Amino acid sequence: MTNALFASNGAVWSERWHGLMDELGYDMRRGRSHARRGRVTAVEVQVGRVTAQVQDGDLGVCDVEVLLNTHDDDAWNRVLDSLSGQALYAAQLLAGDLPHSIDERFREEGVHLLPAGRYEIEANCSVCAGWEQPCKHVSAVLFVMGQMLDEDPWLLFRLRGRDRQQVLQAMRQRRNPHLASPSTGSGHRPAAGEGLLVAPAAGYAGVTSLQENSPTALPLSTQIDNFWGRGKQLADLHHHISPPTIRLALLRRLGHPPFRTDSLETYDQLVAVYEEVSGAALALAFAPEVEE
Repeated sequence: MTNALFASNGAVWSERWHGLMDELGYDMRRGRSHARRGRVTAVEVQVGRVTAQVQDGDLGVCDVEVLLNTHDDDAWNRVLDSLSGQALYAAQLLAGDLPHSIDERFREEGVHLLPAGRYEIEANCSVCAGWEQPCKHVSAVLFVMGQMLDEDPWLLFRLRGRDRQQVLQAMRQRRNPHLASPSTGSGHRPAAGEGLLVAPAAGYAGVTSLQENSPTALPLSTQIDNFWGRGKQLADLHHHISPPTIRLALLRRLGHPPFRTDSLETYDQLVAVYEEVSGAALALAFAPEVEE
């Protein structure tokens, strides 16, 4: 198999998946035609397995199952150790992003994220005979799978044996060995400040220590004459309100909370709150003025 597909790291995940499936003999053009008619339903992605139902006008409901080889614990440990040792990959993964070039790290450890060949995939259709495989129903499910990867590329990890939460938790433990594993069941309660990731003030632009070079505040009585003297400066202030260029920029920069447990769940809840507040703020900003 050529490496051209893996070299195009700027391509979206669906393009890479569809291109690879075509290369492995699954007709994505035929699958796309069938899928875009709304024939594929009940798609489920599990560890090493995709199941779906495909509606066929002549054959009725077809049950399709696609199996993909999963990686064992040793392989996953090698991959996670490699990813944790790469600061850029670690930062992107812990921020919830899946870099397009991440499959290169897998290959360096002797395994693959995307299927390496036809031998890694087994596809079955309940209504098509073996000699008809791969049939249009299988191709349609594989096409839809590619579309799903654009929405959630972490599904590739699940197909290989680890879901998003397992990968991120393992990455956090490798980056901060003081974090206790949730599976240990330890009753240890951290002392104040223990295990917390505290960034120095100098690490953030525009933030300085309150103990260093803090200006002495002027008494309020000496500022009364100028209390209303900022009107022109405020009148000259112009602002532009628009949706953020980078989605969830602040949360992505801060990363997951440094809790010993429930960090991923808390982060997901913060994402929901962040998006709700952002949407409400934009709606309020662009709402028509109410005439009094």
